Amino acid sequence: MSGMHVLHKIIANCTRPQRARVAPGEFVEIEPDVFGVILSPNGSDAKKLMADLDELGVKELPLKDKIFAVSDHASPAPTMQFATSQKLWRDFFRAHGVKVFDGGAGVSHLVLPEEGIALPGTLGIAIDSHGPTMGAVGMYAASLGAGRLMLFAIGRYILEVPKVTLVRVKGSALKPGVYGRDAALYVNGKLGQRGAYGHAVEFAGPFIDALSMEMRFTFANMGVELGAVASYIQPDATTLAWVKPRAERAQRDFQLFETDKDYVYDQVHEVDVSGIEPQIAVPHKPDDVMPVSKVAGRKVDQAYLGSCASGRLEDFAAAAAVLKGRKVHPDVRLICTPGSREVQLAAARAGYIETLIAANAIVTNANCGACPGLHGGILAPGEVAITSITRNFEGRMGPGGEIYLASPATVAASAVEGRIASPLGYV
Repeated sequence: MSGMHVLHKIIANCTRPQRARVAPGEFVEIEPDVFGVILSPNGSDAKKLMADLDELGVKELPLKDKIFAVSDHASPAPTMQFATSQKLWRDFFRAHGVKVFDGGAGVSHLVLPEEGIALPGTLGIAIDSHGPTMGAVGMYAASLGAGRLMLFAIGRYILEVPKVTLVRVKGSALKPGVYGRDAALYVNGKLGQRGAYGHAVEFAGPFIDALSMEMRFTFANMGVELGAVASYIQPDATTLAWVKPRAERAQRDFQLFETDKDYVYDQVHEVDVSGIEPQIAVPHKPDDVMPVSKVAGRKVDQAYLGSCASGRLEDFAAAAAVLKGRKVHPDVRLICTPGSREVQLAAARAGYIETLIAANAIVTNANCGACPGLHGGILAPGEVAITSITRNFEGRMGPGGEIYLASPATVAASAVEGRIASPLGYV
């Protein structure tokens, strides 16, 4: 009998009734440790859920202590319709004793790890396609496919056990002006949107081992753009130093699992990021990646820093380093949206927020912002944006807009020059 991957052990630990083993391709019934939800702008979903639960006679949510609601999309509400919808969800969750992180807390799958809720060895289901970002801490985190009513009504979820693809990243330290987001984009470009399609993806190798926790979140986030259902990075000393104090504050326990030595990965890819230049994904595919120098000079109307891909403190530090003592080009709007309140506070204390505002940037509260195309920086038809958001699909930030994905430093350099520009001459 072959060994098990750590992700399969985490799944097995949450099966109901509990099983010792699970295998790829099996459909299993699980009870998640964490169910991450959002105050959705879609109020009709809230009304339908309430009606369904009433019809089933469900008065108390069985997972109420494991459900965590975050107001991150269109927060604060930009329209009356959104405000009304979010109120429906807010009232529903609070009436059922569900913890709500309201406006300004940040992006759900960044907030939950920061709050010591998403932890190593646990299993989370998230109502957001980028929920697998939480795999950076060694969690099995999957986006909700279907079965929302099942989770709310009986506290169970049917999950298909995935095969696992290993992406081993190697390479020496990146040169000044090149960052973890550049490396993540480079890997995405090499493997493509189907590089781990339908699988879980594990990121490992010496380059990953040397990454900070902040850039591990960036890599785990990018796994979704490889088509993966979950991302994973094995916890190590770096992980534990970040996680332990948060778990202690939250008074939550966790356990560590290890992949068996005889486990055989379904696919193994090796990518060397040594010597890479700043990278950029051009419209309209996140895996259409090339060096920034290939498209340098393209006029931009908006530069955007933020999202769960690149809205962390290191990202704000990189942008501030470029912008210090400089001004945003008068024809460009630079919008900066922290990924969480924790990031916003830390960036303020470090002086990064002051630097951004002095450069004429617009700094918003922590939320998803313009990334899902709901508010906070929508593009007009024909406008061009260089951003650090998750995806550059056509119309994501507004119908008819063009989106280029790059590192926060490249976004900042482009904001200064009014055109796509490399940050190499700035740091």
